[in-house]
Order: sequence, then C-alpha cells, then structure tokens
Amino acid sequence: MEYDKQSPVFVGIIDDEADLAYLFKEALSNIDGAEVFAFTDPTLALEHFQTNHQNYRIVISDYRMPTMTGMKLLGKVKEINPAVTRIMMSAFEIQDELFQESQCVDKFLQKPVLVTDLIKEVRMLLKTMQIPSDICSST
Repeated sequence: MEYDKQSPVFVGIIDDEADLAYLFKEALSNIDGAEVFAFTDPTLALEHFQTNHQNYRIVISDYRMPTMTGMKLLGKVKEINPAVTRIMMSAFEIQDELFQESQCVDKFLQKPVLVTDLIKEVRMLLKTMQIPSDICSST
C-alpha cells in the first residue's frame, strides 16, 4: 500500500478542561497538513479514534480526567493502532516507573505546557513520521 500524501493527518487533543483543549487545538491547527480534533470527553475521543484510527498520527491526553484516566485512554489507543504516537500531559508529578510499566506513553509533557513548545514537538513528530513514507514512495 502506497502512502497517499492527500490523506489527512489527524492529531487528537483530550483534556477535560475545555479552555485548554480548544487552545491547543487552535494552536496546532496552524501546522500544515494536520487536522486537529479536541475532546473534553475521553470516551468520545476514543470513539472518534476507533472510527478514524488509520488517519491518526498523534494523540495527546491529559492524565487526570473524570471518566477515564489518560493512561487508560492511551492504552486503548495503542491497542487499536500501535503506530500512533501517544503523549501524556499532566500538571501532577507522575513517577517515571508508572510510565515505564504501562508502555502506552511515548512522551510526557509537564503542565503548564507552552503552546510554542507543543507546536514544536508536534511539528517535529509529524516530520519524522513522514520520512519513511517519502522513502517508500521513491523509486
């Protein structure tokens, strides 16, 4: 299967604080080629991910949310599509051992997260993810 450069590249933001979710969505929407979805409900985010998992490249989740922890959400994301990069954000100190044991988090960002840092991180991840695709499409 060839890589289709016209396919949308989805980035998901899940945070129960609506202001943050939509602030991050707005900021990341400025990245060329990225279609960003923001959710305040992890269950809705997971439903969207299940339906569109082939287009997702990055899922960014808060750790503490009322209906489902970010750890549980990212674990389910990994089960559905292990190729998706999973980023955890939290204002709370979380022990590294917790992340190492879970094996469902690729990267951790400590809140408060600067919008410029988040954009830079997502741009870098999307760029590195496209390198193998470019190699595959050359003949």
